[in-house]
Amino acid sequence: MKKITLLFSFFVTVASYAQTPGAGVTDIDGNTYNSVIIGTQEWQKENLNVSRYSDGTIIPQVTDPVAWANLTTGAWCYYNNDPANGAIYGKLYNWYAVAGIYDTASLANPSLRKSLTPTDWHMPSDTEWTTLIQFIDPNAYATNNSTNAQSLTAGIKMKEAGNTHWYYQSGVTATNESGFTGLPGGQCGLIWLPNDSLAGSFDYNILNGMWWSSTESNLPDNSYGRSLSYYGSPVQRFYDNEKNGFSVRLIKNSSLNNQSFEENSFKVYPNPAREQITIDFGDLTNASSLSYKIMNTLGQEVTNGKINFQQSVVQFNSLFSKGIYFIKIIDSSNNIIGIRKIIINN
Repeated sequence: MKKITLLFSFFVTVASYAQTPGAGVTDIDGNTYNSVIIGTQEWQKENLNVSRYSDGTIIPQVTDPVAWANLTTGAWCYYNNDPANGAIYGKLYNWYAVAGIYDTASLANPSLRKSLTPTDWHMPSDTEWTTLIQFIDPNAYATNNSTNAQSLTAGIKMKEAGNTHWYYQSGVTATNESGFTGLPGGQCGLIWLPNDSLAGSFDYNILNGMWWSSTESNLPDNSYGRSLSYYGSPVQRFYDNEKNGFSVRLIKNSSLNNQSFEENSFKVYPNPAREQITIDFGDLTNASSLSYKIMNTLGQEVTNGKINFQQSVVQFNSLFSKGIYFIKIIDSSNNIIGIRKIIINN
């Protein structure tokens, strides 16, 4: 008889945290991006580099620093207005582009706004960024104070390893264990000129990477984002003026529509188990659109099957020898939306 012990954890071993490639995404300009599955989410591995909204409307490139600082509609620029930087770091977008604000009418009326993202992808919310960070670092916490780190260690696992693009790695060795591949794209920030007017100013390339969220803060004209820095391992949660130009990463939609799926919304039992397990989704009515795969620690598939309504029973057979396995729950778009670790003892 095989004894199966289930451990409910997201990050208990290196194997459970191995990088899993996603299906990737192509924007309206034909730029293709790799993606990576991190926990229950699928993220772009590269910064966005699109120049049009999803309906084909042009997003203006603005190179004049004074004009940039006075915008209230979407725009983009390359760091230092140099296309060579765009090839590495993507474009820098003000938050108005993130929000799809392309003219005066859409600034006043959110229902008129356009989408920056391809079909089945969207701008990550502040909450979705937090979900990512907390998967990578279970001790992460959220804060509204931009001077405090949301996570003291997740940056190590999110930054591109080495010094090809980062200035240097101060006191840490970045592993990019998550596959996020964060790059120091810098920003087009704001400075005061001697005549008391604002202008755009390029800062922090090769030093910091900063990414917008879709979520506005309680302060007028400020929205949340996340940043990584060369000088250590933290991930900062910040809010900043929406006129700033930051990088953008997209996240893939869930195929479960309006029924939100969380990692803890399904159960696998009994624990310990003998010969079989039950995957239970409770009252999630569209669970039948899901399937499962059971993988060994080498990433090889041992068996797979469909979820039958809210519950499915998985029988174990001679293919399962003593060792560690992982049950991956997969949606109809082949996204991994949940993982459980299994230890089988003969």
